[in-house]
Amino acid sequence: MLVYATESDLAAWFSPDQPPEASQRVIARASRLVRRATINDLYTTDATGMPTDAKVRQAFRDAVCSQIETWAAADVDPAAGAVQTGKQTVAAKKIGSAQVSYFAGAAGSVTAMTTRANAATRLSEDAVMILRDAGLASAGPFA
Repeated sequence: MLVYATESDLAAWFSPDQPPEASQRVIARASRLVRRATINDLYTTDATGMPTDAKVRQAFRDAVCSQIETWAAADVDPAAGAVQTGKQTVAAKKIGSAQVSYFAGAAGSVTAMTTRANAATRLSEDAVMILRDAGLASAGPFA
């Protein structure tokens, strides 16, 4: 499996004081989205399939880091795929008979859930722009 960024790359991308908690699995998921967005692009690769051009490698790495940044900012779990429920806000509590009610506002709306699902399963706009700035992702199925 091709992976275009490392945990060290993420630490350099983010503030050193607030590196994301990203496992190799999360990095691999972001790498798959980048690969899907560039599937129709032509670039040279080595025997393992990694881009050989430094500009292309950098764009792939930066797009992966940007995607993980988007997931972290939106509190999206890419492993959940299209099943993104978001955090529920407690609206009311009751001790006797132990009852808890949750707020069913914007975080629970269909629009919010759809947006979170798209964020988990599609390449972010910033990641696409990074790839396009490098001459990539011009005709790929990134959306």
